[in-house]
Amino acid sequence: MLQFYLLMVESVEDIDKFTEIYNKYKHMMYRVALSILKKPQDAEDAVQEAFFRLAKNISKIDEVSCKKTEAFLVILSRSVSINIYNKNRKEKGKVDLGEEVGMDSVVFGITPDALNEVLSKEGYSQLKELIEELDDTYKDTLKLRFIFEWSNEEIANFLGISKNTVEVRINRGRAKIIKALEKEGYYADKQ
Repeated sequence: MLQFYLLMVESVEDIDKFTEIYNKYKHMMYRVALSILKKPQDAEDAVQEAFFRLAKNISKIDEVSCKKTEAFLVILSRSVSINIYNKNRKEKGKVDLGEEVGMDSVVFGITPDALNEVLSKEGYSQLKELIEELDDTYKDTLKLRFIFEWSNEEIANFLGISKNTVEVRINRGRAKIIKALEKEGYYADKQ
């Protein structure tokens, strides 16, 4: 299967990087997928899809053996697994596991942006901690946006969701972070 993915990778450097990631993280990615899907065949399908997406985005990986890459691969595995889970549930006529996305529920007009206030050297660590405390849906999207610095369109393509859904998740995640900051006394809505 590795050979199939390598056909999608362009440079020799990226081929080496992909091969190393594949060998190092494939079992971890399988465990993440299996924890969500519960069926070995579905988990294998999820890992295959995750590696397919990784091959298309391999240039975004800087270093193979680091926490950032590991977090990236967990997000990828979890996202693909949830998409497969939702697809399986829909086929069985059951309700979708994902969130309802409607523009009426989007949090608009949060000013000033609390995320900009905590994006300082000491605030960066606090932001990462606050993101880690969120539900996986928001955590994954916010990590890709603010830690990996991806555009909303890149996130949408990578996670297999609409750009609108990405925007909703970012807005809701921001609102949750602002509430946490208010609780800790770091942020008060200045009107």
